[in-house]
This record gives sequence, structure tokens and C-alpha cells, in this order.
Amino acid sequence: MSAVEDMKNNKKRSGNFARDRGCTLNMLSLTKLSLNLMQNKRVGISRKKRKCQRQDPSSKDWISDLTDEILIDIVSLLPMKEALNISILSKRWRHIWRSTVILKFDGSNKLPSSIWNKKSLQRLAFVTWVDRVLDSHYGSVVTEFSVCYALNKRAACHINQWISFAVGKKVQRLELKLEYKNSSFSGLYTFPSSKFKAEEASSIKHLALNACRVYSPGFDSFRSLITLSLDHVVLTDIVFNNIFLNCSHLEHVSVVEARELVNARVVGPNLPLKHLKLCICDQLESIEICAMNLVIFIYKGKPINLFLRNVPMLREIQFFASDVMINDTIASTLSQVVSLETLALFCENVWNETKEHLEIKSRVFPTFFKLKVLVLTVRTFSWSGYIGFPSLLRACPLLQRLGMHFDFRRMDLEFRSDEMRTSPESRCQFLKEVELSGFLGQKFDMELAVYLIKAAVVLQRMTIRSYCRYFTSRGWRDCQIWEPEEIEMIRERAAQLHKEMPPTAKLVIL
Repeated sequence: MSAVEDMKNNKKRSGNFARDRGCTLNMLSLTKLSLNLMQNKRVGISRKKRKCQRQDPSSKDWISDLTDEILIDIVSLLPMKEALNISILSKRWRHIWRSTVILKFDGSNKLPSSIWNKKSLQRLAFVTWVDRVLDSHYGSVVTEFSVCYALNKRAACHINQWISFAVGKKVQRLELKLEYKNSSFSGLYTFPSSKFKAEEASSIKHLALNACRVYSPGFDSFRSLITLSLDHVVLTDIVFNNIFLNCSHLEHVSVVEARELVNARVVGPNLPLKHLKLCICDQLESIEICAMNLVIFIYKGKPINLFLRNVPMLREIQFFASDVMINDTIASTLSQVVSLETLALFCENVWNETKEHLEIKSRVFPTFFKLKVLVLTVRTFSWSGYIGFPSLLRACPLLQRLGMHFDFRRMDLEFRSDEMRTSPESRCQFLKEVELSGFLGQKFDMELAVYLIKAAVVLQRMTIRSYCRYFTSRGWRDCQIWEPEEIEMIRERAAQLHKEMPPTAKLVIL
């Protein structure tokens, strides 16, 4: 989702999240209330006080009236350590946790110490804890299994046993998050993909691997996969390309920080793939995509060769390559995507009046006939990052929403604005919403805002933000780097734009 769309849908997502989690939160609240009541019984409350509690309907132990199946579902929603702790409350609860269908072992809040001995002891304690829980678990099914802790190849024997346990319990969602800050690729755990037959791994629909090596045969046996997330992995071309030949149900693929991936081919007969994300793969040179159901494609990294064919459903592209306002080849490739409606680009700064500067300044972009949303992330310290922007704006005749996010800039610099004209040569007949983040209220910022106000014939809303908005491999992030008095000064400058706004348009300053 683009930055502009993300802004408009934040409120809607929050409401949906609240509704979706309502049942879970109510169950957890009911559980904790009942546990508190049972705990009161154990600490020796007087007989008279317990009698008063029994007469009070609000103090009734409603949990005790539930069936074991419902109790297991409730306990499965609790963190693993809390689920273990409730076993001491009563005889009935003693063995409930042993049948939980969700097992999540999260030690991320206790990452290993820099002291070697302490680090080894912490890892040993975590591994021992997981082993003991799995040895005591006698449920027939585990729907979700997750391990989040800084482990490497030294713990391979234990991790392999954990995976075998999960696969044997017909797990549907399997997550291994083994990375911690500054971990290298040298000691990564190797995912044992060759040990599983197709019938054994057929239950796994969602797989997430972090800080792992994946070698051939890769995911050939995981043919029921719907989502695949790979982060900080070693992944060869053969393994990556075979994913799309063997996983015939795959809809969502995310690959971040992959080593040894050079030429990525997303090609396969009747691929159901809808969402593809490739970020920070430093050795990547080319991407070829032939996926007729693909809807969203996200790329972040160095300039590459991009080949798109047979992508009739592709509506959104976020292409953040460290290039100067995208080169002609990439621009031509993107413009040929006939269904493209949302485009996000990264624009690098050009420092001097070079030949490249002049070529971009005079270039003519191919027309994006259906584009409605355009988002530009601009990195510049002395302004020349604007070059080519008017031409790009003219290439989007149906544009409705525009977002410009300026990367971290210094205050009180005189930006070059030799190309800027507050009276645009052409008008944007459908542009309704404009968002400017990283706005400092300096000469260039004001000129750009006035330029867009006059260019947008049917402008309804302009949003000005002092904080920076930037795209990372994990999504969009906001960052405020200015002091309160500086923010107030920026907002005062932005308020001067009220006099330029048409009567029907609204100026929002955040």
C-alpha cells in the first residue's frame, strides 16, 4: 500500500483491528478475572469473605463452567509462560496447557548478553525450556508454532527436533525468528528442507524464516504454502526460482536481506501470486516477473534490470532503487503495466550541474495512462532533487493523489530552485489530494506547495507534515527530528499557505 493510501486507511484499519481482536480480548479478560478468583482461594481468604463473594454474581467463577475444549482455546491465546503459570491454580488447570494448539516461544525481550559465558547460559536455558515444554505436550494438533530467540547453527539439533515436532502435529503456521541485532550470515542455522516429504509438510500454509540458510531442494515439499516470508537468509537463484514452480498455492512472498540471490525469476504456470516483495538483496542484478494474478510489487535496493510481462492485474508498484528519478528503461517498463494505478518511487539527489543533471531536467517520461496515486520519496541535502518532477507530473494525466516525502534535510539552507515556477505550464485536472512530509517551510518548500496548489484544478486537501516519512524493508516509518520550537516555526511558515488555497480546499498542518 502506498504512503498516501496508508494515510487514508489508518483509521479504518484501526477500527477493523479492534473488531477482530474484540473476542480475543474479552476471552483474555474473562480468563484473568477467573484466574484471580481462583488465586484468591489459594492464598487463604477467610470463609466468611468467600461466602460474600459467592453471593456476588460479579465474582462468580464463570471459567469453571466451560468445557475443556474452550479452556484449551483460551489458554492457547496466552503467552507460553503465562499458560504454564496457570497450571498451579487448580487440579483442573494442571494439564490444560499440555493440549494448547498455539505454541509461541518468545525470548526476544531477553536477548543474549555481550558476555560470552552469560550468553551461553541464556541460550541453554531457553533451549532447555522449549525442550521440556514440547516433551510435556500431548495434544494431537498444533496449528501455530513459533520460536523467537537469537539462535544459530550450534543449536541446529534442537531446532530440527522442534520443527519435526511441529510438522508431526500438522502445524499450519511455522515461524523461526532466530536473528538478533548485528548477526552475521556466517553462523546461520540451515533449514532442513530436505528432511521432509511432501505429505509430511502438506499441512504448512504459512512459513516465516529469519536468520536461516536455505539450500536445495528448498521448498519443493511445501506445496500447500500460501504465504512465505524470508528475512536475513542465504538463498540461491535455484531455490528461489523453484519456489514458484512447486508451490502452486502461493499468494504472498516477502524476501528481505537475501544473500547469493542474483537473478530472481518469478515465473510459473497460472501463478496465484498476488503480493511480491524483494528488499535489500545486495547481490541482486535482475528481476523477471511473469505472474498474471500479481497485484502488488515492492522493491527496495540498488538499481537493477526489471522485466515485467503478463501482469494484467498489477495495480501497485513501489520501486525504491537508489537511482536518479528512475532511468529511462525502468520508466518505460513501468509505463507498460496497463493496470498500474499506484506508483511509489525513490528520487536520489543530483549534486552538481552535470551532463546527467541536464539530461534528466529535459527528459520526457512515458505516459502512465491509468495512474491515480503517485508517491515520491526524495533524498536531498542541497535542492536539485526536483529536476524531472514537472515532466513526471505531466506523464500522469489522471493523477488524483500525490505524496512527496522529503528525506532528512538540514534547516535554513537556500535550496536551488532554478527550475521551479509557481505558475505551472500544465494543470492536473484530477489531482484532489496532496501530502508533503519533511516540510521545513523554506523557500523551496513554499514554492513547491504553491506550484501544486495552482496546478491542482480540483484540489480538495493539502496535508503538510514536519516529520519525515520514509520507506524501509519493513514498511513506511515516520520520524520527527526537530525540536518543539523548530516544529512550531515550521507550522507558522506553513500556515502562510492558507491565503493561496482555493475556497473549496482544506489545508491540514501536522
